[in-house]
Amino acid sequence: MNFCCWRLIFTLVILEAICSYLGAAAQATNGSVDLNLDTSGINPNGTVSPTSNEVLAATISTGIVSATKSPNESVDTSSLHPNGTVSPTTNEVLNTTISPAFESGSSATEAAVTLATNKFPAVEVSPQKAAEPADCSQREKYRIQPIAKDSSRLRKCCPHGENLDIYRENQSDSMCDSAVVNFEPTIITAVLFDNCIEDLEIPTALSYEIGNPCNSSLQYDDQEDAFFVLQDGSLLIIDKFGNESYTVEQNYCLDVDKSGNLFAFTCVTQVEEQIAFAKVIFVAVLMLISMPCLLLVSYLHMTLRLLRNLHGLSLSLMSLCLASGYFVHSVVHIYGISNTGFIGYVIQFFILGYFFWYFCICFNVLLNVWYKLPCCIQLTKFWAAFNFACYCILAFTGPATIVAMTVQKGLPGMPSYFLQGLTESIRDSQRYFIPPVSTVLFLSFLINIISFFGFQRINGYVKAEGTDLCRNNERFDQQKYEDVKKDAKCVSLLGIIMVISWLLEIVTFYSGSKSNYLLLCDMVNGLQGVWVLLIFLVVRRRRTIILRWWYDRGSHEIGGTELQSLSKNNNPT
Repeated sequence: MNFCCWRLIFTLVILEAICSYLGAAAQATNGSVDLNLDTSGINPNGTVSPTSNEVLAATISTGIVSATKSPNESVDTSSLHPNGTVSPTTNEVLNTTISPAFESGSSATEAAVTLATNKFPAVEVSPQKAAEPADCSQREKYRIQPIAKDSSRLRKCCPHGENLDIYRENQSDSMCDSAVVNFEPTIITAVLFDNCIEDLEIPTALSYEIGNPCNSSLQYDDQEDAFFVLQDGSLLIIDKFGNESYTVEQNYCLDVDKSGNLFAFTCVTQVEEQIAFAKVIFVAVLMLISMPCLLLVSYLHMTLRLLRNLHGLSLSLMSLCLASGYFVHSVVHIYGISNTGFIGYVIQFFILGYFFWYFCICFNVLLNVWYKLPCCIQLTKFWAAFNFACYCILAFTGPATIVAMTVQKGLPGMPSYFLQGLTESIRDSQRYFIPPVSTVLFLSFLINIISFFGFQRINGYVKAEGTDLCRNNERFDQQKYEDVKKDAKCVSLLGIIMVISWLLEIVTFYSGSKSNYLLLCDMVNGLQGVWVLLIFLVVRRRRTIILRWWYDRGSHEIGGTELQSLSKNNNPT
C-alpha cells in the first residue's frame, strides 16, 4: 500500500514537472499549435482511450499567429473558420494540449498526450480586413476590347485649324471658325473590365477624321463630364458621380470652343445615305457606261492628225480625267471600298480636272475669236506647244491646289456624288469641291458669252470689209473661222448640259428629302460621258474624218490635190 502511495506521488511530481516545462515552452515560442480534445475519454490513470481521440473540425495554420504577440493574449479555437482566420468574439484558454514528441532514428513516432492542470497563456490575434485589389485583375474582362489598328481615327468635328464657334442642342447647327485654341484631346491605351478601367499608360497618337456622323446628337462638356479617346478611336465616357459606370461610343466627334472647353457629340441617330445601295450600284453602272464613251473621244482626238490640235488635245484630256474619276468612283461604291484618305483625294483631283479642262477649252475659243482670227495669227509648232503647256499647268495645278487645301484641312476628298448634306459638317466637307466647281462653271459661262460677242464682231467686219479683215497683208482664214465656230457651238452645248447636271447635283446634295427624283439627278450626272460622245463626234459631224481613218489606216495613197487640202486644214491652233 505504501508502495502504491509513493508511486502515485512520484507520478504527480513527474506530471507537474512536465506541465511546468510545457508552459515555459509555450511562453517562449508563442507559435505553438493548440488543439481541442474531447476529455470525456480520458481514464483516471492519465492515459487516453483510443476511442476518445476524435478528429478536430478545424485546422489551424501555424502562420496565423504572430510571434510578436504578447504572452497574455489568448486564442479562441471554438470560433476558427475553415479558411484559418480567427473570430474575435471570444477569448478562452485552451485546457487540452497535444504535444508531439519525435524520436530521431527510431522506426516509429510516439506522441505523448497529457492533460494540463493549469490554464496556459494563449495568443490573441486581431482580425484584419482583406485589402481590396489595387487594379482590375480580379474583375471580369470585357469580351470586346479596344484594339488599335491602322484605320483607327479620332473624329474631329471641325476641320484642322478651326474650332467650334456656335454650338446648339443639335450639332447639325454647329458652326466652325478659325482656331483660337489648340485641339489636344486625351488619348489613352486601356483595358476594359466590369465597371473598371485599367490605363496601361502607353503613349498613343491617332490621325484625325473630320466631320460629325450624326443627324442628331447628345452633347457632353468636359466641365461636367469625363471622356477620353481610346486607342481604337472610340470615345470613353465615364460617370463622374461615383457610379463607376462608363460607356463606349463609336459614332461621335470632339472639338473645342473659343474658351478652350472640350465638347463631345455622340449620335442619337446616324446620318443615313442619300440613296439605297441598289440605287448606288445603278448610278455606278451608268458611270461605267460613260467611261468607254469618254475613252473613245480621248483616243480619237489624240490619234487622228486632223483632230489633234489645241482644241482636240484639250478635249482629249478633259474626257480622260472624267473617265478616270468615274471609274475609281464607281469601283469604290460597287465594292464598298473606304472612300476616305488617298483614294478620295484621287477622285476629287480627276473630277476637278474635268471642269478645269472645260474652262481651258472655253478659253481657247475665246482666244481664237478675239485674238488669233482677227489678227490672222498662225501659231508655229513651238508656240502651239507652249500654249498647250499653259493649259496643262492651269488644268492640273488648279485641282492639285484644291486637293492640297483639302488634305491640309483634313477633310475627305470624296466629291458630293451619292452624298446628302444633312449636317453642317457634311456640307463643310464639300467646301473644296462644290464652290470651286460652281466658280469654274460660272467663269466658263461668262467666257462663252464673251466669245459670242466676239463672233458677232467678226461677222460685222466680214460683212463690211469682205475678206480683207486682216491689216498685216494676211488673208483671213475662213476655214479656221468655221471650225472655231463649230467648236464654240459644241462647247456651249456641253456647257448647258454641265450646268444643268451641276444644278441637279446641288439640289440632290442640299435636299433633305428622299424622293425618287434625286436618283434621276444622279443619272444625268452619270451619263455625262455619253453626252460628250454625242456632242463632239455626232453633232459635230466628224464621221467623215473618223470613217476615212478607219478604212484607210495609212494604206490609202493621198494625191497631190488632196494632200494640199489636208495640209491647209491641218492647223495646230
